[in-house]
Amino acid sequence: MSIIAPVFNEQAVIETYLERVVKTIKPLEDRYNFEIILVDDGSTDDSLAIMKRLIRNEARLRIIELRRHFGQTQALQAGLDAAHGTILVTMDSDLQHFPEEIPQFLDKLKEGYDMVCGWRRERAEGVLRRWPSYVANLLIKRIAGLPVHDCGTTYRAYRAELVKDLRLFGEFHRFVPALGREVGGKITEIPIRNIKRPAGKNSYGIGRSFGVFLDLFVLFFFVRYMDRPMRAFGKLAILWCAAGVVIMTYMVLAAGYYDVPMFREHPGWFLLSANLILASVHIMLAGILAEILVRIHYGQGNRRVYKTRHEWKLDNVEGR
Repeated sequence: MSIIAPVFNEQAVIETYLERVVKTIKPLEDRYNFEIILVDDGSTDDSLAIMKRLIRNEARLRIIELRRHFGQTQALQAGLDAAHGTILVTMDSDLQHFPEEIPQFLDKLKEGYDMVCGWRRERAEGVLRRWPSYVANLLIKRIAGLPVHDCGTTYRAYRAELVKDLRLFGEFHRFVPALGREVGGKITEIPIRNIKRPAGKNSYGIGRSFGVFLDLFVLFFFVRYMDRPMRAFGKLAILWCAAGVVIMTYMVLAAGYYDVPMFREHPGWFLLSANLILASVHIMLAGILAEILVRIHYGQGNRRVYKTRHEWKLDNVEGR
C-alpha cells in the first residue's frame, strides 16, 4: 500500500503529518506492507531538509524531489507514477486531511470499489471557497455522471490498476473521479473531516475558480467526445451552417416575394450568413484533423479506448 502526499512549503507541519501517518498505519501492518511517498513540489522553505532528516528514522519513507514547483496535479502524478503499491491513498500533507481516516477508506475499498473519494460534508473554508466549489462539483457530477458530492479533495483511495491508466495534466487532479469513471472504475465516497490549515498559507484563491470552470469545457469534451471528436465538431458545424442557410434562404425568398433588393439594402445579414457557412466548413475540417489525431494517439503503443477489468477463465470461475 502506498500513501502519497504532495508537499509544498510545509515545514511547520510535515513532521507532525508523518508521525500521525505512522501511528495510523501501525495497527494495519499485519495486513499491508506500507510505503510513504512525499513529493516535494519545489518547496522554498526547509520542507525538503526536514523530510531528508525524517527518512533516517522511517525506512518506508520515499521522497520524490521535483526540479521546480510544477503544481499539485503534476506532483500528484509523480507520486502515482513512483508508487509500488496495489492500493494507493492520496492526500494533502498540510493536516487538513486526517491520516487517522485512512482505515475507513480501506474498509470501503474492500467492498469492491475501485476508487473511494473523500467528501468534505461540512467544510471549514469561507463562502468564497465553498460556493464556487459547490457549483463546480455540481457541474462535474452532471458532466461525468458521478455518484460523488466532492471532486475537489485529493483525499482518495484507489486500486492501482485503475490509477495506472490515468494521465493527469493541467489542473486535472480535481477531475480524477471523472477520469476514473471514464475508464470503467466503480467509484463511491465517504464523509471526511475538514478543518482550516493549522499552519502555513493556503495557495488557493478565488482566481483559481475561474480556471476550474474553464477546465470544465475540456472535461466535457474529454468525457463525451475524446474518442469521437467529429461528433462535437460536426454538431457545431451543422448548427452554424444551418443558421447561415436560414438567413440566406430568408433573404432570397424576401427579395423575390417583396421585390426588395435584400442583398444591397442588408449587406450585413448577407455577410453574416456567408461567414457562418464558411466557418462551418472550417469547423468540419478541424473535426477531420481531430479524428486523425485521435487515431494517431490510440495507435501509439498499447493505448485502447476500452479498459478490461478482468479476464475470466475456467480455472478462476471455478475458484481454482
